Amino acid sequence: MMFGKSDKSSPSAASVSQYHQPARSSLALIVLLALASLFVSHQPLGALLLTPVEFLATNLHELGHALFCVLTGGTVYGLTICSDGEGHAGLTFGAGGIPFIYDQTGYLGCTLFGCLLLYFGRLRQNARAVLMTLGVLVGIGSAFFIVHTFGMANYGQAALYSLGLALGMGGVLIFAGLKLNATLAHYLLLFLAVQISLNALTDVVWLIQISAGMVGAHSFSDATNMAQLTGVPAVVWSIWWGLASIGMIFFTLRLIYRRA
Repeated sequence: MMFGKSDKSSPSAASVSQYHQPARSSLALIVLLALASLFVSHQPLGALLLTPVEFLATNLHELGHALFCVLTGGTVYGLTICSDGEGHAGLTFGAGGIPFIYDQTGYLGCTLFGCLLLYFGRLRQNARAVLMTLGVLVGIGSAFFIVHTFGMANYGQAALYSLGLALGMGGVLIFAGLKLNATLAHYLLLFLAVQISLNALTDVVWLIQISAGMVGAHSFSDATNMAQLTGVPAVVWSIWWGLASIGMIFFTLRLIYRRA
């Protein structure tokens, strides 16, 4: 089956206020980054500037399919993170396992990655380690699945391009984690977390439009895969993923920034 992509002792009142002040500041920064991202994405050169993040989100989308396919006992025999010319930004080729789970973990998986970046990167001192961990996942993790694609007919070029992208993105993230100071690494991590989370939501909105017949349809999508598997219309799955993604982001922010 193919899947395509188209976050001890009770303190005194004074210490509680001091403890939560960094969290409030970080939340304000996240909101500012989200607003800036929405503004930039609607500018003429915005899409070009955000292209690297789009590739990263596609990578995480396909990794979401691949990892959960393996975790449910399936086999992944190919993965790409570049356009196939038919409207798919990336593809994962898998079989076996529990399709009901891993068919859904493209869009939801991308949101999950964004939420994890928000959660584990909430503290400045964690930022460099989180960036390097993400780099290893994107570079080495993706390469593990991508290399299998070279054995598939008609996908050799896509595999080569995808492998170069994955290793390049992974290398940049690891380099950033090694070389940036804690403050810059934290800003970069929050930027990526916000971008990936927003990307997942905007992709779901686009998928809802495709599934509802509002824009041109693709040959298949994650939603049509679920529709074939369950008999529930694709648009229903698209809407569900949108609502679930919003809920995941809200829960993550609530978990991080709630008051004691």
